[in-house]
Amino acid sequence: MKPLVLICSRNPDLFLLFSHILVAEGFRARLVDESSLIESVKGPSVLCILLDTENNASEALHLCGLVKENRASAHVPLVALTPAGDQDGYLDLLKAGVDECLVRPISPARILGYLKALVAERRHGGGLDIERKENFQVWDLDVEAAKRLIRYRGQEMQLGPIEFKLLCRLLDAPGRVFSRAELIEAGWPPNYYVQPRTVDVHMGRLRRLLEQMTGRSIIRTIRSTGYAVEFS
Repeated sequence: MKPLVLICSRNPDLFLLFSHILVAEGFRARLVDESSLIESVKGPSVLCILLDTENNASEALHLCGLVKENRASAHVPLVALTPAGDQDGYLDLLKAGVDECLVRPISPARILGYLKALVAERRHGGGLDIERKENFQVWDLDVEAAKRLIRYRGQEMQLGPIEFKLLCRLLDAPGRVFSRAELIEAGWPPNYYVQPRTVDVHMGRLRRLLEQMTGRSIIRTIRSTGYAVEFS
């Protein structure tokens, strides 16, 4: 089945434009609103949610919360389409749980490149070396790459794509400090501009999720250097 992209927008012209581009490249597109979003996201073919934030910033933040706080939808990549120059809004969206922000106007090549990278990650277990890391254990954490699942003493949690890749990079070498540049290389597509502050927001979210699950703060911040995972 073709990957389905849910587009949450009040702008019918934007939906028509994006759906035309997506369908031409082998995707399906569906227009959703707040009332239908969570129900629509339950299907296995849903690739991601495109959230139009123009002229409705507060509603966009509310929808982020609905998606990320619902177990059925929390793992689905959430991509915000943001107006240029709104740095505060950009950071607010990341803190609310958005996986990626794409600044409008967006070229078709940019959005298609991002979506095709998501398709490749889904096929190859989140971009990891499947033969080596389809399932692995570090400390008391069991990791299932194909589903982006983390298990800890009977609990399980499904991470978003960026947080999952960042965690796997840290778990490659517990105790080693990874720079932000190394984490950007692990978590985002090649030649993709990512601000250091964006890394910090995603790492902060990952730290909170792991602390909720394990009751411990296992991600350490090394000032001006980067991050490490420690279990001692």
